Amino acid sequence: MKLYDNKMANSPRKVRMFLVEKEISDVEIIEIDLMKGEHKTPEYRAIAPNSRIPALQLDDGTVIMESTAICRYLESLYPEPNLFGENPIEIASIEMWQARIYNELMIPLAMGFRHLHPAMSDLETQNKDYGNKQKEIGIKSLNYFNGVLSESEFVAGDRYTFADIQMITTTDFFIGLNQLNLTDYPEIERHTKLMSTRQSFLA
Repeated sequence: MKLYDNKMANSPRKVRMFLVEKEISDVEIIEIDLMKGEHKTPEYRAIAPNSRIPALQLDDGTVIMESTAICRYLESLYPEPNLFGENPIEIASIEMWQARIYNELMIPLAMGFRHLHPAMSDLETQNKDYGNKQKEIGIKSLNYFNGVLSESEFVAGDRYTFADIQMITTTDFFIGLNQLNLTDYPEIERHTKLMSTRQSFLA
């Protein structure tokens, strides 16, 4: 298997963290340089027509895209340690929280970054009004999830799961890029410190 990756993007990091947690070592990682436009070359588009990363290419040539789908596939091949749930309630809870983090937190913070950060001006047609509105939504969601984490050590129950990977790859990446302070969200800060004790945090 080959994983097409970029160390500067948050979505591929979810897969790298998953690989470390599962102790999967038989995946070849190929770096795609976004700043050089390697994701838009004909060679990469033959693998991923939408030019997005990550992409997991199987030995038979099949390509799986989207970080959560890739992780679900790897979970089916390497079921231990379980990261997607062991019973119907836990499976549903992990799915719910990872989806809510993605839709309610990651997307607005990503849009705030893309439309407001000076470094993105050459890559995006920026709309400052839209960016500010999305950043406001992201801040409201940060406060909400800060409250969620005040009630539980982990995102979805009493153990580390994919929902925690979804949370840390969002907060660790986008809080600073939106010029926000982690210390304003003490429970998210606690969660970040907890995640940083795991080997996968450095992936």
